[in-house]
Amino acid sequence: MLTLALVLISVLPSCGGRRPGGPGVIHHVEKGENLYRIGLRYKVPAKEIAKANGIRDVTQLRPGQRLYIPGARKRLQASARAATRGDSPRRPSGDSKEARRRARESARIQTSLQFAWPVRGRLSSHFGMRGGKPHEGLDIAAKRGTPIFAAESGRVIQSGRMSGYGKVVVVKHAGRYRTLYAHASKLLVRKGEFVERGQKIAEVGTTGRSTGPHLHFEIRRAETPQNPISYLPKRG
Repeated sequence: MLTLALVLISVLPSCGGRRPGGPGVIHHVEKGENLYRIGLRYKVPAKEIAKANGIRDVTQLRPGQRLYIPGARKRLQASARAATRGDSPRRPSGDSKEARRRARESARIQTSLQFAWPVRGRLSSHFGMRGGKPHEGLDIAAKRGTPIFAAESGRVIQSGRMSGYGKVVVVKHAGRYRTLYAHASKLLVRKGEFVERGQKIAEVGTTGRSTGPHLHFEIRRAETPQNPISYLPKRG
């Protein structure tokens, strides 16, 4: 029994958090993975994985990093992980440069982050120039108090008031991405808190420079505004 215990201790990862115990497996992080998606594949909450491995900044996973997945009984093979996250996007018909570009863009997005619409409402303003000035996100009109959800998992790096934006939440994601949720009437998360994709983080309002209740939603990569439509699923 003593020999068996020593063997088990030797194969467990060294964790900055609690000491792993009970059933679990070791997962090697692959490029483009984040804690939320790893948790989905093993059916273990991302918060439990973070706690078991002493992870504070969930956006800083490194390819090749060893993670202890508490409660999991079977390590997923690479092919199973790929199937789970859908790494085989449909290839557009035709052989044009535009079709190939779209295929590459689709593959890049699917193997990293998968953003979801943050609120239910009417798209009232698009990304781009508006009134001679750049509009760096989408405006989605909705009734005051409508729930605002995190578009992807990550860490809250700001929750409070911001000039022009009113009450705002900013979430940091993997791959140097950030999402911003502005003009809220009520904020439900705090700075430093980990949020999961689909978690309610605020409510629609009219704070800041706003002409009516709506959500101003931005996706940024390395502080550069991105067109959210390129990252969000097609609306039905």
